[in-house]
Amino acid sequence: MKTLLCVLGVLMGLCGIALASTPIVTFWETSYFFVLLLLVYGAASMARGVTKKEYGGNFLFGILSVVAGLLILFVPGLKFMTSSTIIYLMAVWFLLQGAVFLVFGVRAKKTNAETKKWLGNLVMGVFSIILGIYSLIHPVALAFSVGVLIGIYFIISGINLVILGIQLEKK
Repeated sequence: MKTLLCVLGVLMGLCGIALASTPIVTFWETSYFFVLLLLVYGAASMARGVTKKEYGGNFLFGILSVVAGLLILFVPGLKFMTSSTIIYLMAVWFLLQGAVFLVFGVRAKKTNAETKKWLGNLVMGVFSIILGIYSLIHPVALAFSVGVLIGIYFIISGINLVILGIQLEKK
């Protein structure tokens, strides 16, 4: 087990280096993760509907999810369109999150909060809005950074697996 963890950790770290080295390709391939989510959610919803003999909204959305996942997977151009849409959804998410932080910051300031939490909320709100606007103007920069972050995640996870394998060896 410990050797397997170390080998998997090294392989995951090497994959992380490869992913971080090609961040745009890494980002474009994340649409496969989205397809997988659609297929798993759809299958689970349909299975739950069949076992409980409930063929309402959840069952219908399960079918639609599976169909959407298969369409994105097999129809040329839909995978690219899905990845492009994800970029803009993330940019809009940053804008909405910034607005929420600003509202919470203003509310906290009005209630004379003892802590300086209101200032942190205002700073995060402004930062999120700037990031959202920048992401809308330069979507490739967002795709690049997401690809690098996925690579870094794999590298850190690989290091954690190697450390776990080494710690198991000592016990």
